Amino acid sequence: MVSGPSPAAPAPDVAQPPPTKTKTAFSPEISKELQTLLTPNGDYADKQAAWRQLAESGKLSQAITELEHQTREDPSNAVSLAVLGQAYLNKCGTIKDVREQGILAMKADLTFDTALKVDPKNWDARFTKAVAMSYWPPEMNKSQEVMENFVTVVEQQEAQSTRPEYAQTYVWLGDQYKKAGYPDLARETWQRGARLYPNDGTLPKKLAGQP
Repeated sequence: MVSGPSPAAPAPDVAQPPPTKTKTAFSPEISKELQTLLTPNGDYADKQAAWRQLAESGKLSQAITELEHQTREDPSNAVSLAVLGQAYLNKCGTIKDVREQGILAMKADLTFDTALKVDPKNWDARFTKAVAMSYWPPEMNKSQEVMENFVTVVEQQEAQSTRPEYAQTYVWLGDQYKKAGYPDLARETWQRGARLYPNDGTLPKKLAGQP
């Protein structure tokens, strides 16, 4: 018996690539600074210089508006959310109205929380959140949460390659331990940071008892 030709196998499903999000185009006058700030693992000194440039040129409000637009367009981008939170805090430093400062500080904190829901290991979001919270009034009882965030940052960054800015975490965590009445823990933290980051200039001062 001669069998007939086998029916042709159905063509395999070809996975379609996800739609590409349109990249936000920033205004030319602030594009360079924002692109610097939004570069993952970019140079920390370059980012600080970008913030100074935005503040000195009076462009922080514009940067906030454009970053808000970007995060609405792509709410799953933890890097953009972290930078937006930092922008709110930098704006705080340029105004004197205490009520407005408080509103911006709360917006920053909520934005950092959103970034950390997307990426719990985002260093900029967790570190800056902890630094900002350390300035909150004592009656808000945030000192324990501040220390916990810094401890988490230390654990996360010690699982990665070292970066110069990571030394700051040991400085701040040690300061929080000292403020909370744990001088031995503070000194141990500064010593560990100094061993890991021997070129940092602040940690030796802390160990020497200098402010």
